[in-house]
Amino acid sequence: MGSPAAGSKPAVFLLLVVVALAAGAGGASAATFLVTNMCPFPVWPAAIPSGGSTGVLNPGQVWLFRVPPGTKDGRIWGRTGCHFTGDHGQCATGDCAGALRCEVPENPPAATLAEFTLGGGGGAEDDLYDISVADGFNLPMSFTCDDRSGEDPAPIRCEDAGCPDANHRAGEGKVRTCKADRVYHNHRYFVVFCPNE
Repeated sequence: MGSPAAGSKPAVFLLLVVVALAAGAGGASAATFLVTNMCPFPVWPAAIPSGGSTGVLNPGQVWLFRVPPGTKDGRIWGRTGCHFTGDHGQCATGDCAGALRCEVPENPPAATLAEFTLGGGGGAEDDLYDISVADGFNLPMSFTCDDRSGEDPAPIRCEDAGCPDANHRAGEGKVRTCKADRVYHNHRYFVVFCPNE
C-alpha cells in the first residue's frame, strides 16, 4: 500500500498520481484507488484488506494505492480526531481498535464505508461498489469508478446519515457495477471525503 502524499502543492500530487497510474497500467485487472481529503481538517484514511493507512491525509492531499484482482469485501473509510504515538493511539470516529494500520475488524467501524469487491459482478471481471452507513456515518463521501468505457458515471454521494444512495442495512442491495476494462485491465476508483468542501 502506498502512503498519503507528503507535499503540499496540488501540482506535486497530480504528478505523483500520473506517474503512479502510468507505472501501474500494465497490471492484470488490478484496481487503482485515489482517496482525496477535501475536508477542512485532517483525516486518517483506512482500507482493508491490505493493512490500512500509514498516516494522516491533510486537506487537499491524495492517497493512491492498488488493490489486487479477486479482492472481496474491501472497505475504505476516514478516521477523525486521531492521536497516535507510534503505531498505537485512538480516533474519535472510525477507530481500528487503537491501531494506526487497520486489520480486518471483528465489527465494522462506525463510519461511512466505501465498499468494493473486485471481480464479483455480472461479467467475469466486473467489480461491485457501494457506500454503506449501516454501521454509522462519520464523514460525507463520494465514490465512483472510471472503467475507461467513455461513459462518465455519476458518483455515489453520501452527505449525511440519511443519504438515499447508501445502504442503510446489510444486504439492502444499492450496489453499482464497474464494467471490466478489457483493453487496459485497470480500473480506477475515486473516494473523496467531504466532496462539496
